[in-house]
Amino acid sequence: MTFRRFFCLTTLFTVLTCLTPAAHADSWMTPKPSVTYESTTQDARFIVTSSVRPDTLFACSGALYVKSTSSEAFRWIKLWDKPLQNQLSPVTALVSDGGWRVVTFDNYYSVGFGDEVIVIYDEKGDLLKKYSLESLLSETELNQVTRSISSRWWRSRATINETLGLLKIEVKLNQGPVKSMKLIVFNLLNGETITP
Repeated sequence: MTFRRFFCLTTLFTVLTCLTPAAHADSWMTPKPSVTYESTTQDARFIVTSSVRPDTLFACSGALYVKSTSSEAFRWIKLWDKPLQNQLSPVTALVSDGGWRVVTFDNYYSVGFGDEVIVIYDEKGDLLKKYSLESLLSETELNQVTRSISSRWWRSRATINETLGLLKIEVKLNQGPVKSMKLIVFNLLNGETITP
């Protein structure tokens, strides 16, 4: 191989490598056997339990507890305990005050992928609504979400507005060197999106 040809091939390889978007490696620990999430007023608590079973790699369930209001000595009352929609375990969750809604986010080991990116459960633990990232963002917006080997790191912040019964989620978008946010708002009464 001549020096000129070697130089051209090396230059072409370098240019193509630089143009390819960088993918960052992920490092995940095994999900904790039990994780507890509390409402802002600490009157409701949601406990996610992950366990290994022979028939599947993992099984995941959630239990919702609320504080007793019938006596002066408080105790936790279990409202429901059911399998969750996630295949493995949600990455995080929000609980409304009083426990009338529970919202889980993403699948462990694959943030931003699957039909369980957002799952909203009602006061009985039944599925109210679930969303994939593809159903919430346009193709252009999906391409602006930071990616790693296994995940799409889409969510910046999520909060529940108790007064209005809204779930507000800020989505991180990268437009080259410019960072921006998209706000998605959900009506927690029916789980429907209010903003596109």
